[in-house]
Amino acid sequence: MSCVIPFEKIKIAFSRIEESLEKHRQYLNDLDSPIGDSDHGESVCSAFRKVKEVVDKFPEEKRDIGELLQTVGKSIVLSGGAAMGPLYGTAFMDAGKAVAGKEELSPSDLVKMWEAFAGGIKRRGQVELGDKTMYDAIYPSFLALQKAYEEGKSLKEMLEEAIEGARRGMESTKDLVSKRGRSSRLGERSRGHIDPGAASSYFIIEAFLGSLE
Repeated sequence: MSCVIPFEKIKIAFSRIEESLEKHRQYLNDLDSPIGDSDHGESVCSAFRKVKEVVDKFPEEKRDIGELLQTVGKSIVLSGGAAMGPLYGTAFMDAGKAVAGKEELSPSDLVKMWEAFAGGIKRRGQVELGDKTMYDAIYPSFLALQKAYEEGKSLKEMLEEAIEGARRGMESTKDLVSKRGRSSRLGERSRGHIDPGAASSYFIIEAFLGSLE
């Protein structure tokens, strides 16, 4: 198996994200119902439909993964989507800056990119692990990816472990009390519900990284 990720796979990954979010749209709305406005699924699906359009229109002669990711990030910011837009937008723009000029990604490039992605969420959202947000799925994903890389595991294993890290992180939010966003107003009543942002982040990570195998 190749140990590098070509530009084409990154483009395909965004189509997979859009497909996965559409598949889980109602589930994400339902998760948002007890602690939010019941529209998280609509917001992320709308944003990533626009992302797919931008990716499809990306000039064929350009093969800069960093530029593609930054273009995606800007489109998400402009899509609106309440707090979700600036967060995901910043994450993809930071990820793009981390791999600027790259036409393919090595495993170390992928770790650097994913660290920047997680860092963008943390910086823009001013969040910490345990705040019951999307960061609780994203940061464990990065840690798992980094650990697998440092242990010399294959790219396939790195991707699988990063996805599993995101899944565990998402599920951990069920037992947390929300400290950020509208759901934080519920206090203890927010416990017992998976955070919608963490869930959508898991679906995004599963689709994106899963497409790179």
